[in-house]
Amino acid sequence: MSRWPRWHLGLVPVALLVGASSPAIAQRTPRLLFPALGVTGAALLVYSLIRAVRDHRAGRGRSIAGLVVVGVATVLFVVLPGARLLYVLAPAPAGAPRILTGFGDWRGAEGYPRLDPHNGIDVAGAVGTDVLAAADGRVAVARPREDLCGLIVVVVHDPHDYRTIYCHLAEASVKVGDHVTRGQRVGALGTSGQRAWPGYEHVHLQLQRGTDPRDLHDPLPRIAGCFDTAARYPADRLVLTYPVRC
Repeated sequence: MSRWPRWHLGLVPVALLVGASSPAIAQRTPRLLFPALGVTGAALLVYSLIRAVRDHRAGRGRSIAGLVVVGVATVLFVVLPGARLLYVLAPAPAGAPRILTGFGDWRGAEGYPRLDPHNGIDVAGAVGTDVLAAADGRVAVARPREDLCGLIVVVVHDPHDYRTIYCHLAEASVKVGDHVTRGQRVGALGTSGQRAWPGYEHVHLQLQRGTDPRDLHDPLPRIAGCFDTAARYPADRLVLTYPVRC
């Protein structure tokens, strides 16, 4: 391979990861810049992989190490995002919203590798969609933050000693001290903080025990489905419903 593909292939993943981990960058760049970088990087990777395979078969490759590096990069930055794109384009599951990223997932909403495991679930929805309280509770936080969460709402669920956290909101419709009921609108889905790519917009839902921000749990096993005004939910334990309508 010539040096220019390797040079550019090194810049594109770095730009994607830095932009994805910095709200100051993500919120100040054109909406389509990082998707365009992703497509460009994928095209360069595929081109370089084809060239590397041809050179190796022709005996022109100096080392198999370069082929391995390009192959791994292709899996991380082409195959995984491509699989996530197919998942997003496929029909939504019946009776439930689409989950883009699960708890503990090492891939982000767009399918690219993360620098740390995901600490909640990303529930897909269109910008402006109502974000719903997952259970009865009291609003403890409703304000913008200068981090990847963006505009955040936190609902405390007494007496269960849990709190649900909703990130990336476009607006909050509640204030600190408000008591909310399950299914009540707490805000609108947006792209604040870590701005999602078009088609990957979501609300990030976390489940935290007590006041320790490190004591996070997977909310999905506690979710009983979509909010139903006619349903009765257990009161002896914390049962959640999805933070968007199905």
